[in-house]
Amino acid sequence: MIRSLMLPFVVAKKLDQGVTNPIVARLTLQNLELLQNCAIAKDKTEEIQTIYLSELTPKLLRLSQIYENLRTDVEAKAADYKPPGKGATSVVLPQVMQLEEECRNYLYEAKNFLRDLLKVFNLLFGTSFEEASEWTMGKKPKLSVVAFAEGNFQSQPDHIRYLQQLPRCIETFVKMRNTVEHPGGHSGDLVIRNFRFEPDGKLSAPDWRRDKDGHTEYSLVSIVEDMRVGVHNLLTLAEDILVMWAVDHAAVPGLMGISVIPEANRNPACPIKYKMGMRDEVVGQLAGLAKVSPGRAGARPART
Repeated sequence: MIRSLMLPFVVAKKLDQGVTNPIVARLTLQNLELLQNCAIAKDKTEEIQTIYLSELTPKLLRLSQIYENLRTDVEAKAADYKPPGKGATSVVLPQVMQLEEECRNYLYEAKNFLRDLLKVFNLLFGTSFEEASEWTMGKKPKLSVVAFAEGNFQSQPDHIRYLQQLPRCIETFVKMRNTVEHPGGHSGDLVIRNFRFEPDGKLSAPDWRRDKDGHTEYSLVSIVEDMRVGVHNLLTLAEDILVMWAVDHAAVPGLMGISVIPEANRNPACPIKYKMGMRDEVVGQLAGLAKVSPGRAGARPART
């Protein structure tokens, strides 16, 4: 109990962010509470929590900050843009300063986040994955995380279906980062475009894409939107990996379960998404047993 009460102070000191931030709340306090309700050695709990607190949370906060700064800048420049009037001979094209640097920083943090999250997966499931690409692409003779799940999670088909979504949710960030590290290599080339005028004169916001062998393999209209989705997907993956394991390792199997707190019902002071406790049906059964029938031996009359 003392440890749980002290943790928000420790988190604030380490991250300069409090648990009112959903990223901090869901990757630190939420995960600690889940682990405390699971059958797991204390030293492993501490190791996993250290990875979340010292490696994953700071990286995701930086990703979120890059996205927020870029979103604010793009929206402000788009709002300030004034189309040229009739007969104008020139027009000012807005530009996001250091756009390419920020895009590269985002991809760098995203790839490192996925690499560090593998450490948690390894501790929970006894694997030895190392590179971010191994979430979806096997490195012979090893399988990818997705292929590993398909061969080992048959008792939990929902886990398999969830992980099978990873190629379209996170793989693009790994490949795009690879284009920065190895331009023209196996993953192709990254193309980043700032504000620009389309042939019809319309102003278009910054976008990026990945080209390989003369073809576009990945594109999305907005860098800002892609970054927003990326932060969401990485946060979801980071917590769901632990949840996948926790559902099969409750401290009291069969009696405890994990539930989702609807977003509208989350406490703004600490907006966690998952909680673990006694299953509702078990609580109902216990409540029924606790009721005392009138005249039952040992029951005391109500005081007046």
